[in-house]
Amino acid sequence: MERIDSCHSIWLFDTERMRFRRVPKETSIDTPALESDWEPYYGLEISPDSGAFAVALNQSRTRLLRSWRHTEPCEHCAPVTVDVDATGEVSLAEASEPNTG
Repeated sequence: MERIDSCHSIWLFDTERMRFRRVPKETSIDTPALESDWEPYYGLEISPDSGAFAVALNQSRTRLLRSWRHTEPCEHCAPVTVDVDATGEVSLAEASEPNTG
């Protein structure tokens, strides 16, 4: 059994049976799991440099779940700060108005 802690979940991988389950961090992993709680997986890739990991959900590896290992301090779940490169909403009406200033 391999365990990976992400920011909000605990990922448990049964490497012998090629199945995994993901539970919220507040959940006790000692609680017995139903067979239906487990999902098959076809590959697990973990980047030792970034802590990112990807779970292949089908044999062709076209369906993936991606996440990151949680670390302290964690750049993925730290409070968001204003960043000019961050994704945000842009009003097309405001963008098309002539600049009068």
